[in-house]
Amino acid sequence: MFTMSSHNLSPQKSSPSLTTTSTNYHQSDLRKRQSKRDEAIRRRIEHDLSKKKKNGSRITRHKKAIPGTVLSLKPSDPIICKTTATVHEVSQMMTATRENCVLVVNDIGELLGIFTAKDLAFRIVGSGLTANSVTIDQIMTADPICANANNPASEALNLMVERGFRHLPVLDNDNQIVGVLDITKCYAQQMEKLERMHAQSKTLYDAWNSVHNEIGVQDQPQHVFQYFETLKSKMNGPTLDNVLDETTEPIYVSVKTSVYEATVLMKENKTTAVLVKDTNQEVTGIFTSKDVVLRVIAAGLDPKNCSVVRVMTSHPDVAYASLPIQQALRKMFDGHYLNLPVVNNEDDIIGMVDVLKLTYATLTQIKQLEAKDLPSSLDVPEQGNEGPAWNKFWTSLDDNESVHSDSLMEESAAANAPDVTPSEFQSFNVDIKPSDSISHVDESPTKGSTAAGSLAHSVQDDSPYIFKFKSPAIEGRVHRITLKPSDGILLLRKLINSKLNDKDFIKLNVSKPSDNEDEPASSNNGVAISYIDDEGDVVSITTDNDLTECVRINHRLGNEKADLYLHNPHQHPSVDEIKPIKRGTKQEPFVSGIANEVLVPGVLAVLASSIIIGIALSRK
Repeated sequence: MFTMSSHNLSPQKSSPSLTTTSTNYHQSDLRKRQSKRDEAIRRRIEHDLSKKKKNGSRITRHKKAIPGTVLSLKPSDPIICKTTATVHEVSQMMTATRENCVLVVNDIGELLGIFTAKDLAFRIVGSGLTANSVTIDQIMTADPICANANNPASEALNLMVERGFRHLPVLDNDNQIVGVLDITKCYAQQMEKLERMHAQSKTLYDAWNSVHNEIGVQDQPQHVFQYFETLKSKMNGPTLDNVLDETTEPIYVSVKTSVYEATVLMKENKTTAVLVKDTNQEVTGIFTSKDVVLRVIAAGLDPKNCSVVRVMTSHPDVAYASLPIQQALRKMFDGHYLNLPVVNNEDDIIGMVDVLKLTYATLTQIKQLEAKDLPSSLDVPEQGNEGPAWNKFWTSLDDNESVHSDSLMEESAAANAPDVTPSEFQSFNVDIKPSDSISHVDESPTKGSTAAGSLAHSVQDDSPYIFKFKSPAIEGRVHRITLKPSDGILLLRKLINSKLNDKDFIKLNVSKPSDNEDEPASSNNGVAISYIDDEGDVVSITTDNDLTECVRINHRLGNEKADLYLHNPHQHPSVDEIKPIKRGTKQEPFVSGIANEVLVPGVLAVLASSIIIGIALSRK
């Protein structure tokens, strides 16, 4: 009865247009009716909960988020319940609040455990337990791993990707619950940046294709061809076919299968969805762990006496294996579903993917984007292989919120420029530099990425630079030191320590470094050094590369000195106490070294000229 072979989703593959229209209308009508039934269940549950003594609730904590921290990722307000709540009551809470994660607390609000929709399906229904008689403390995941709200956002995101977590509770410094991070929601919030970047890359590549069709690639310089080939590879992300493996093979049940049997099958195959076949062996619906919560347990049905045909979603959407993962995720977010059947060119189902697997696949690609592109000579530390593309994807703010135009010319140029902010452009490491211009000819091959080029430029400009910082203990006292970026972090720390007195170290609650010159400076117990970068993020200076980057950013913004902030290494610096880097009034160029008003018109002008020349040559 249960198989994993390929099947057609529906029998009407080549029906006449009238029949197809009728079928589509019928499927749409079925979904609308199912949606109305779901809403009726929610309204009834909300009414019942309002009359009962609440065993759980949603808590809201509004705090100002420090840029670059976990809190800046906007964790969801948590749904909390007591240990005495039954699984049935918790499923009703999840249904009423449209959440699939609940935090379990004790009488004083301390976090004890976490419970998800998947747990309900596997640990209750799949194990043959009764939701009305089991309390939440019996089947929750006790002592879950948590993130601190003030820790760097990248730490929490790395943890979720590496450990395969979808949900991560967030606590403050007092171990009070702040919220819950959902990796899929975090990604959805940032997805629009990625989509705009892909759209603008495609526009530029399509323009190149029109030139290629007119005059042929052989008539163009080699570096032009290589540039657009690189652009094409950046533009084409992985497809669904890249994530299909033995774990994505579809699981099938019949319309007569009970919810209990279907859920046991999910548990055995470690999947959250099964496809439902009718008596003609055609796929007619999909049944997921989300349906177990809303349409079965919360609705008060008996899993062993309820067939899946009563609670499944009829005629689910599908996607071709050639569809880019990014577009598949957009399809799932827009449709509000977590599982997606994948079909081949013959419309046979060849796999089933979930939103979590696709999110991880995309984030892993972004995380490793710069690590593989940077030259080994830069000696980038291998901390999970994440580079600026990974960090900026999550924490960068749109630069157009704070830029101002100096002239009508800049406003006009900005209006014609691609709808992508500089921070987004740099986040995805599109390798464009002045030497990559289509009007530039260079004997030597292009080396490095944008980030690499920036670092190399900073190293070349190794002139002494001024750093300014305030005394932590003595108000009004300001210190200045001067050193070259190549002098490194150890000399910077040594010069700073020489300016501080005993009161400063006491104020910061750090130990004073030894006077022994042979003993290397360390940041483990000493003063922590930070600054605010051009995107408003608090950045720690812990390596020589960090120091070089600090100088580079200030150089680029035209600052003659860098403002530093000293603090305890175990405490996150307060943004209010730091003087942000002053921004210039001119908009930052999309491509380093090329003005915005020159870049886009210049590209279009050269492309247009190439077309005209090609047509003229072809007529001779």
